[in-house]
Amino acid sequence: MSHFEPPIKDMLFALDQFIGLEQLKNIEGFDQEINKEFLASIYNSAAEIASEVIAPTNVDGDRIGVSLEKGQVSVPRGYKEAYEAYVSGGWPTLSCNPEFGGQGLPSLVSIPVNEMVMAANFSWAHLVLLTNSAIRAVEAHANQSLKNLFLEKLISGRYSGTMNLTEAQAGSDLSVLNTAAVPNGDHYKITGQKIFITWGEHDLSENIIHMVLARLPDAPEGVKGISLFLVPKYLVNEDRSLGERNSLEALSIEHKLGIHGCATCVMNFEDATGYLVGEMNQGLSCMFTMMNDARIGVACESVAIAERAYQQALTYAKERVQGDVHGEQGRVTIIHHPDVRRMLLKMRSHIEIMRVLVYMNTLELDLAEDDHRHSQRADLLTPITKGWCSELCQEITSIGLQIHGGMGYVEETGAAQHFRDSRITTIYEGTTGIQANDLIGRKVIRDQGQELRRLIAEISSEINALDSNKQHLQLIKESMTHSITVVEKSLNYILQEQSKDPLLAGSASYNFLMMMGTFMGGWIAARSAVLALMNIKNNDDSEFYEAKLVSSTFFIEQSLPLVDAYSKSLMSGSVSTMTLTEDQF
Repeated sequence: MSHFEPPIKDMLFALDQFIGLEQLKNIEGFDQEINKEFLASIYNSAAEIASEVIAPTNVDGDRIGVSLEKGQVSVPRGYKEAYEAYVSGGWPTLSCNPEFGGQGLPSLVSIPVNEMVMAANFSWAHLVLLTNSAIRAVEAHANQSLKNLFLEKLISGRYSGTMNLTEAQAGSDLSVLNTAAVPNGDHYKITGQKIFITWGEHDLSENIIHMVLARLPDAPEGVKGISLFLVPKYLVNEDRSLGERNSLEALSIEHKLGIHGCATCVMNFEDATGYLVGEMNQGLSCMFTMMNDARIGVACESVAIAERAYQQALTYAKERVQGDVHGEQGRVTIIHHPDVRRMLLKMRSHIEIMRVLVYMNTLELDLAEDDHRHSQRADLLTPITKGWCSELCQEITSIGLQIHGGMGYVEETGAAQHFRDSRITTIYEGTTGIQANDLIGRKVIRDQGQELRRLIAEISSEINALDSNKQHLQLIKESMTHSITVVEKSLNYILQEQSKDPLLAGSASYNFLMMMGTFMGGWIAARSAVLALMNIKNNDDSEFYEAKLVSSTFFIEQSLPLVDAYSKSLMSGSVSTMTLTEDQF
């Protein structure tokens, strides 16, 4: 298995040149000067712990996995040491509230660190992802007493967090969940069972804070009757010392296709002490704070796994000698073969674009806290980012396995692990189907495409300004101009026809999401190409920018044409999708 080296150059390119660090000045209340050198120092330190401390735990995490005995989860060797190093280094605190021990940096600054950690050990990093999301929910919705009691320990990493939504009879349909909450003085008694709870039990942190959706006795039916509760593994005294064990336990752990080093638990709550977070019967709204954060986290995971798979495939392609190639003498390493180069470039070009998209969305969420316009943009981008990046991750890790050939199919090289691990990203935190329906229904049809039209107009203005006389830019301008027309036509079709065909939105949603992701990818590739051209001759690192130009052009040539295909598919309507009877399948 190849060594993991965090792609700091690409991260800094995305932040400093593509997005622009001056954007951070628009975050209300944040006045710290952030420059490229400051970020480089952070990321170099993070790279050290990611590659040298966390990454070595990845193999055992996959091959040994976790186990459960008498309600206690045993973790693979090295996990505890890695977690303690991560916590003692202050890494969980980067983008958290200084009032509770955080460093107060924007999420945009911390997300590259998250990416490194996720690439180093995807299973281990789930603990970080879910804790971050729990912090967002507690800070946004909990009362001051709960914040004072739990936030500092969550932010420090001494406590970890979980998300408890799913029940056996209620997968994505939360309207039928049964977990009950009964008032009991200043708290509630929580009773029920939750499944698929990531890191629901372990001993890596001192306490585990479960964020649990449950229903009060007189609550309305459906999703309008759901409340959110904070349920700690150990009760916490007023002086913030740990009290007695709460009445909850892990009944079992799931044996999964991938992420073997992550404890995915069935959790049982039996009159467990819980505390209301937010208003009664507003739990789903509160939980969406957590879920939206986690959705960007999953998109970041997708970039991370894809990057790890790419690095490993690249190393193998440079070492594996196989066959000969026209113009080369003797047998060559497989990176000389055109088809292998095609696969590597497809991996590379998509990863670079996915990373920028995730970072852009993260910035919009940073800005959204104080600006409704950015809130709308973040809402629009989130399902595209999560859905498209996670779908591409499946393809990229599959290509990585393919480059290894037969050695990719066996577990020895580790390529198969990336393929297996990546599969979950399109499922949890809202499947691709849910993201697609959210995009086309809530984010496009509901406002008649107003925010999407604003986005298209911004992209169109930027593309129109390109100098088509410059080499490389003529093709990019022509290709993107055509894609803009196709996307506008597709949007108009959906808005005009959906009232006539109630099943259209559901039938077209996947193709619409993939079209939009690919379209956004084309725009990112176009701007990246412009930035590369500006820097090739005026920068000491000309090879980096030459490579950036090639990968951007490759995406425009090889992947952007898919916009046409997705558009044609979604505009075919719902008839062929819905014609067969159930018995005909």
